[in-house]
Amino acid sequence: MYFAVLGKNPEISMIELQLVQAKEISYPKKGIVIFDTKYAELLPQLWWTIKIGTVVKEKDLQELLKEVKIIWIQNEANGKHLKRTVWIRRYKLVDIFHTDREIKSKGKEVINLENGLYGIVEQYQNIEVYETVDFGKPGRSMDMGMMPAKLAHMMINIWLTNVIHHSDLDIENLVIYDPFVWSWTTWMLANHLGYDFIGSDIKTTYAEQNAIRRKTTKFHTPDKQFNIFTQDITKKIENQLINEKMKRNVLIVTEWRLWPIVGKNTSSQDIQKFQKQVLVIYKSFLDRIQELSIWGVKPSVIFTIPYYANQESSWTPTNSLEKDLSDYGTQMGIHIQAIPEIYGREWQNVGRKIMIIR
Repeated sequence: MYFAVLGKNPEISMIELQLVQAKEISYPKKGIVIFDTKYAELLPQLWWTIKIGTVVKEKDLQELLKEVKIIWIQNEANGKHLKRTVWIRRYKLVDIFHTDREIKSKGKEVINLENGLYGIVEQYQNIEVYETVDFGKPGRSMDMGMMPAKLAHMMINIWLTNVIHHSDLDIENLVIYDPFVWSWTTWMLANHLGYDFIGSDIKTTYAEQNAIRRKTTKFHTPDKQFNIFTQDITKKIENQLINEKMKRNVLIVTEWRLWPIVGKNTSSQDIQKFQKQVLVIYKSFLDRIQELSIWGVKPSVIFTIPYYANQESSWTPTNSLEKDLSDYGTQMGIHIQAIPEIYGREWQNVGRKIMIIR
């Protein structure tokens, strides 16, 4: 059995967890899930979970931890208990939702789950990758998309959960395309995960500046190709830009910018205006997807749309963008599925809703 400490968006974490076809699921504590899987080799791809490890009985801890000089535990009482019963040498306290670099190099983290069961953490969320992608960009602008690297990674994984176990798609031959490429966030995650990449945008200056830096990081996979071209999403794609690479299995992973900035004092009229502006762009986005299909490209698509909060900073059901976009897709014969949970924080006034086109 295995366990996972879920992220700040637990429903989204559980969707990603289906990449390993989790079964026999239980919830011993808030934010923690115990499960079994026959696809343990895929667990390292689950970066949306904060921690992952194996579930063991207390009586087995002494043998498993005999060479460990120090363990990290969540509370003093449990640390003293383990020191007395399984003779651990030293313990230090750590928050269950906190990732500490020292833990990885000096000891083991042990989590008290339930009824004499403990979890030994074997894998942590790779914060270093996300920091490398998100910070230190030589080219950036407040006008550009700000999709977090963690979100881009999770979106790729969510799509994979739908195809990897029950599809004849050639995953190894997949190419990822981002039509709002901006600063290469999606490219770097796609490249790190081992996929070829194509990017386009109305302006490619920032992408070109950032590509140079990102090729020098330790997370770059040099044998994977990437191409970029200039494309206004509101205009038709020129046929000569559709090369053989795009006629492979294409996954579109993208989001447009969340700009204009929304604050607590932003009026409902302004929010409605912003939604109309975004709707125009995404209608064009669906038009381009339809064009790709006509030219022999049959992409799968996962993207985000902005989701606005009301004055009390709680997510309001009055957002019209999701319905308007879904209605437009239906008119085109495109089915758009939305993930119910909002990717956002309680102190933010705009979040993201994840949309999937199958």
